[in-house]
Amino acid sequence: MDLGFSPEQRLLTPAQFKNVFDGATCKASGPNILLLSRHNSQTHARLGLVIAKKNVRHAVDRNKIKRIARESFRHHRAELDHLDIVVLARKGLGELDNAALHSLFQDMWRRLNKAADKYNRSRNSGSPSSNA
Repeated sequence: MDLGFSPEQRLLTPAQFKNVFDGATCKASGPNILLLSRHNSQTHARLGLVIAKKNVRHAVDRNKIKRIARESFRHHRAELDHLDIVVLARKGLGELDNAALHSLFQDMWRRLNKAADKYNRSRNSGSPSSNA
């Protein structure tokens, strides 16, 4: 299993981020973080990070969050099908230590995958038939 993080696994352009923001089909939310996702036409998941200075004041903390998010994504990428995912930081995320961040991201990937599966099931089942 390849654990690299090449440009093919990243959201790079503003248009790619805009597609996720405008058409998010699945989301996972916590008190310190929000994950938005949308299915893509690729064969793999892609990740985009939005760690605003407004919500995480210190550059050291922003970089730590991004590093741990990328590492966690690389390890869980196989489970995430073909989703474009944007990670948005909220206030308080910078105060978490490394172990808490790893645990948080692991839980968020699981929740996002569950939401994506639920969306796929509802989309594939079509509209419910009426027996009236």
